Parts: sequence; C-alpha cells; structure tokens
Amino acid sequence: MVNPAEPVIGGLLVELCFAFMLYGITTLQTFMYFQKCSKDGLPLKATVATVWILESVHTGFCMQFIYDYLVVGFGDYLGLISINWGIGITILSSAGIALCVQGYYTWRVWIVSEKSLRWTVVIGFFVLLRVALGIASAVLSYIYPNWIVAMQMTVSGGLGSAALVDILVALTLTYYLKRGKHVWHEKSNNMINNILLYAVHTGALTGTASLLCVILFALEKSSLVFLGLVMIQAKLYANSFLGSLNARSHIRRKGTLDTGYSTSSNSVFHAAPPRIPVVRLVFIVLFAVEVFQHTDVMDDRDNPSDDSSYKLKTLKGPALV
Repeated sequence: MVNPAEPVIGGLLVELCFAFMLYGITTLQTFMYFQKCSKDGLPLKATVATVWILESVHTGFCMQFIYDYLVVGFGDYLGLISINWGIGITILSSAGIALCVQGYYTWRVWIVSEKSLRWTVVIGFFVLLRVALGIASAVLSYIYPNWIVAMQMTVSGGLGSAALVDILVALTLTYYLKRGKHVWHEKSNNMINNILLYAVHTGALTGTASLLCVILFALEKSSLVFLGLVMIQAKLYANSFLGSLNARSHIRRKGTLDTGYSTSSNSVFHAAPPRIPVVRLVFIVLFAVEVFQHTDVMDDRDNPSDDSSYKLKTLKGPALV
C-alpha cells in the first residue's frame, strides 16, 4: 500500500534538504564578504547582514514546519492540507530577502541606465508588488489555514512578479551594456563580457526558479512540491546577491589583466589612454558591483615617490578616487 503522505510531502522534504545546504553556502559567503569587503559602505554592509539574518530565520522555521508535519503530526494525513503556523513566517522572511536583493538589483539598473526613471519605476513597481503579495500570502495563511483556500489568490501573482523582475533586470542590464559596448576602449570589452555574464546568470537562475514554482503550483494541486521550490528560491536570491558582491575581486583582477595594465620595477603603468568619456565610464563601473571602487595600487604603496604619469588613479578618473 502506498503511503498517502509520500506524494504530498515527499518532494518537499527532499527540496528542503537542498535548501539547507544552500543556507550553509549563504553563511560561508557572508563570512567571506565581511572578510574581503571591509571598505564597503555601511548601507551595503547592513543589507548583507539583514539578508543573512532573514535567511537564518527562514531556515529555522523551515526546520520547524517540516518537523511538525512529519514528526508531531505523524500519521495525520488530513493535517497535511493545513498550513502550519511557521510557514507564514518563512513567507514573510522570504519577502524581506526579495525586497533587499531585488531592491539592490533595481539600484544597479538605475546606475547603468544613467538614472532612467522609465525602467527603474517599472522594475521597482513589480518588486513592491511581489513583496506585497508575499505579505498578503502570509496574512491569509493565518486567516485561512488551508492550502486550497489561502494560496490560490496570491501565490501565482507573487511568484509571477518575482520572475518578471528577474527577467526585466537581466534584459535591461544587457541592453544598456551592449548599447554602449561599441564605443568603449577595445580592451575594456572583456570586462564588460564578464559583467554581462554575471547579470544574465543572476536573472536566469532566480527567474527559472520562480517560473518553476508557478508551473508546479498550477499543475501539482495535490502536492506541496511547489513550496519546496519557494524555499529554495529565497536561498538562490541570497546566494546570487552575495556571490555578485564577493566576485568583485575576481572581476577586478581579471579586468586588470585583460585591459593590459602592467607594472615594471619602478611602478610605471604601460597602457593606452582611455578613449571613452570619464562620466560614462563612472556609471558603468558603479554598476559593475563597484569592482574598481576599492582598487589599490600595490606598487605605488611600495614606491610612493614615483612620478609616473600613468597611474591607475588617473586612469580611473577623479570621480572614483
């Protein structure tokens, strides 16, 4: 005889195990961030700390509700159609994570689009809509603690908005970077390709998770497998956000090599002068997760009396000093 609980909650258990592993990666990335990025501003550090705290709360209550379903409610098959009280807290923490991460991505769109209100307002609207529907889902889970009644009105809209935001962010960043690429210094294109790669991968990963959640919610009405993907989605948001911040040093080193900067024993940089306006470069570099903002010239530290006319400080422009 087939256990009636298996098709309902079996997939959810497996997905939560994977989500717990992603939380471990989130914690590691948070530790790495505070070790490597001590020069970041207080607002960004506070955002990272907030995301990790919300992730910890999210993970803790994921453990709580799966324990209640499988251990406390062992043998109570009808209890599986009821919404555990801890699920509402996981939905609220997930909405908070989405607000932090997608708000940060919206800011990147604002920078790279040269403060275009059109795209920023559109993306910001869907970010707030996704958060509002998440809060509504949490509230309804306590008013109508039943999967069939509470989730029908808000889950599809909230997850659909999340997927739309991810796709819009990736497409907008790709458009503005591609549009300006042909006028840049030829040796800067490798850097831009790396930025595009991170932008597209970020949107593709989280957007795919959101679409899968919507599809599974629509097709698997008798299973909670969609809920496991909702929990994984929150971990993917946190990891994509922290990964983009921690990748700055890698992009910086790779960009320095690809753009042809080299040093000699007397700290002279051999490079062609930039051919692009400094102001436009500032916008793009700010978008690139501030990959050049904290660059230090180690050779200049070793020989502070050098009078070289080609210093990285000069090439970066006064706005980045």
